[in-house]
Amino acid sequence: MKCKGAVVVGMLLAGGQAVAAEGPTISGWIDLNMERISSPKGSTERISSGGLNSSRLVFSDSEDLGDGWKAFFTHEMQFDASTGAGPTPRQSFVGMSGPYGTLSLGRQNTPSYWVAGYADPSWSADYSMVSNMEFFYAPYRESNSINYNTPRIGGVQGRFMYSAGAEDGTRNGRYISTGFDYRNGPLFAGFVSDLTNTKSIVPGSNAIPTSRDNYFALTYKLGSIEPTFIYHTYNGYYAYPPYVAFQSKGWDMQIGARYNLDSRNSFFGSYVRRKDAHNTSLSDANGAVFGYGYHFSKRTDLYLNYARIIAKNNTPIQYPVTFSSNPAPTSGVQLGIRHGF
Repeated sequence: MKCKGAVVVGMLLAGGQAVAAEGPTISGWIDLNMERISSPKGSTERISSGGLNSSRLVFSDSEDLGDGWKAFFTHEMQFDASTGAGPTPRQSFVGMSGPYGTLSLGRQNTPSYWVAGYADPSWSADYSMVSNMEFFYAPYRESNSINYNTPRIGGVQGRFMYSAGAEDGTRNGRYISTGFDYRNGPLFAGFVSDLTNTKSIVPGSNAIPTSRDNYFALTYKLGSIEPTFIYHTYNGYYAYPPYVAFQSKGWDMQIGARYNLDSRNSFFGSYVRRKDAHNTSLSDANGAVFGYGYHFSKRTDLYLNYARIIAKNNTPIQYPVTFSSNPAPTSGVQLGIRHGF
């Protein structure tokens, strides 16, 4: 089998449904860092897994079926490289691509992941303000899903996903997403709307309320720098069963940039302003992350990340610098190394 470390990077940079190269492929990342995180209850120093992206192992394959058609699959498992714990499922899907687009079934990234996620300067890193403040409890990966991407025509591609959710005869976990993006030279623009059904975590309740998330994303490459912009609105019931749930609405906005100084040195920065309409369960907040990377090769990176979130009110649910710690840290710094294979 051929081991290709560039496969996962290609998936991210392509901004579309991942289709593996010809032949069986094993790829992945090992990402570890020395970290210091702080919350109102104090500071912690630790070794953490997944600063730039989660440590993972990916199996993928594709077969040329002729007449422009291909069959493909991906099975992706995430693990904690600091302890070896895991693995936990990340993506697992099978599909076909051809002249009429791409159809895939399984657990896979949502259209909003590809549209809004492309405008995340940190590429969904652990300290990503886009993931931790804008997506928050909104979905960016769905199980039991059907995904269809249209062919790209005139720079425009449509993205559609339906998830059956819990498959228990109710609407619990059902997810519907419709998105479009446009690529033309240095310009990328996209819009996606997600509707999610989530069963109430109140004991004895059979209610299955909904939430609606809309994302508009924009990037434009100016030589070695790429400014990014995301505007997101949210309204409805959000839950992380069985632990926490809340009803809220509001908007947030991200501005940022990626900058490649040269082939070895790169930087990114991202700032998010979140405005909650109620300021009861959630709070208005500002968050920022800054990162530096030194690229020894195409597969090995040294990185330094710093992030901080400032909430206006001391509400029950706080936006975290990283989801891998409790209580929610309000600031953090990471010095780490990532190796792809």
